[in-house]
Amino acid sequence: MNEKIVIRKTGKQLLEQMDTTEVPQDGIAIWQLGQESLVIKKSGFIIYFDPYLSASPARSFAPPIQPEEIYNADYVIITHHHSDHLDPLTLKDLAIRSPQAMFICPAPHMERIVDAGIGRERIIPAQAGIKFELASGITVIPVACKHEQYITDADGNHFFLGYVIDFNGLVFYHAGDAIADQELEDALKPHQIEIACMPINGHDWRRLRNHIYGNMTFREAADMAAEIGAEMIIPMHYDMFASNTENPAYFVDYLLRYYPMLKFKMLAPGERMLYLTER
Repeated sequence: MNEKIVIRKTGKQLLEQMDTTEVPQDGIAIWQLGQESLVIKKSGFIIYFDPYLSASPARSFAPPIQPEEIYNADYVIITHHHSDHLDPLTLKDLAIRSPQAMFICPAPHMERIVDAGIGRERIIPAQAGIKFELASGITVIPVACKHEQYITDADGNHFFLGYVIDFNGLVFYHAGDAIADQELEDALKPHQIEIACMPINGHDWRRLRNHIYGNMTFREAADMAAEIGAEMIIPMHYDMFASNTENPAYFVDYLLRYYPMLKFKMLAPGERMLYLTER
C-alpha cells in the first residue's frame, strides 16, 4: 500500500486544525509543540505558552510550526526568561504575523519582550498572586515557583511563574519550570486544578554545575498533581535536548504504581488532545 498515514499535523495544516477545532462548552483543546510549548483553545481564544520554535542543531526534532506561520495567537504566555521559554526570534515573528496577540510575562522580563520588537501596549506584566482577566470568564493567577531557587527583582516581582487559568470553572495549570515544594503546593491547592501541565526532567548537581537549572522529577510531578487534587497531569520538558531529558516511561510506571486513578496524557509534538471536564 502506498497510502500515507498522517498521525499528526505540522505547519499550515496544524494551524488550520487549531482554527477549525470545535471545543465543547465543557471542554478544552490542547496541542503540544515540544518542551513546554503548548497551545490551548477555549472560549474562542487560542493561547500559546512558552513558544520555542527556533531552529537549532541542539533540538531533537524540528519545530512543528514556524513562528512566521502563526497568525492565530490571541495570547502568548511566557513563564520565565530562559531562551527555550522566552525565545526572542519566535516572539518577534509571531508578533508580526499575529498583530492581535497580547503577551503576558513575569514583570521582571518585560524589557526582554520589548527588545524582541513588541510594543509595550501589547504586554501584560504578571506578578505572583495578582489575578487578572483575559476576557469575560477567563481569569489568570500567576503563581511563583522556584527554578532551583526563588528569584525576585528589586520590587519583589518573581522571575519564575506558573499560571492558573480558570475558564469558567475548568481550571488549567501550566507550571513553567518549577521544583516541587510545600510553598507551591499551598499556592495551588485552593484552585481546584483539573489539568496540571508539569515538567518531569528533574534536577541534579551535574546539570546545575553546567548552568542547566532543574525542575521537578517525575516522582515530584506526580506527587504534586495528586496532592493538589488534579484530574489529569500532562508531563512536559523531557523531550527536547539530549543533555536535559527524562524517560517518560519512568513517569508512567510511577503513576501506575502509586496513583493508578490519576489520568495522564503524553503528547507527541503536533498532537491534539480534546478534554471534557470531569467536574
